[in-house]
Amino acid sequence: MAEWIGVSGWVWLGCAGSLFLGAFVQRATGFGLAVIGTPLILMMEPRLVPTVLVMFGLLVALMMIGAYRREIRLNAVGMALVGRVPGTALGVCLLLVAPLAVLEKLIALIVLSSVAVSLLNVSLPLNRLNLFVAGIVSGIFGTVSAIGGPPIALLMHRLPADSARANLSAFFIVSATMTLLALLLAGRIQLWHLGMAASFLPAVVLGNLLASRMAHRLDRNTLQWSSLILSIIAALGLLF
Repeated sequence: MAEWIGVSGWVWLGCAGSLFLGAFVQRATGFGLAVIGTPLILMMEPRLVPTVLVMFGLLVALMMIGAYRREIRLNAVGMALVGRVPGTALGVCLLLVAPLAVLEKLIALIVLSSVAVSLLNVSLPLNRLNLFVAGIVSGIFGTVSAIGGPPIALLMHRLPADSARANLSAFFIVSATMTLLALLLAGRIQLWHLGMAASFLPAVVLGNLLASRMAHRLDRNTLQWSSLILSIIAALGLLF
């Protein structure tokens, strides 16, 4: 299998473990797949970032949307999706022109900013202008690193929990699809990525299912703090 996928068995196991952990944390806390997975996987197999992470971000959002679909409101995500269009285009340009060393530093800063957003109790009005600007930033971040959620979550965290989950999931589904189409047009999706994604699929599904079964037994704050610390360590590893 290692010969077929072009990576060593240990690298594959490390990437699969990172995706399992990210999927587990995301299902249990509402975020974590890309924030945890991107910096860890970038250190092991940079070719997987952002394509495979975006694919699984889309999958996790699809797995979550069913329970909250009645809470979706177009006025909560519409302008953010409009802003995501130019943001995605800018993100693709960065991927095509920036060297890997620059992208690593940028992704580390994106991860650290995502951690900061989750820790700071900042309240911004949920209006059309803020949604549009957040959509642009999300498009850049999401296309470069697959971490497009924090700018939108910053605006939606004051909504009722189910409403925030529903609208974030709806945003992720549409925006991840846009990003994958842009990456495909830019030649950044190949059969190799699809094969790798298929090989990691059991790890992501298992992490999601295990978290859904164990969620009531877990201390959410402890799990969230542990994932944040791991994300910070991984991001600092990319910076230094």
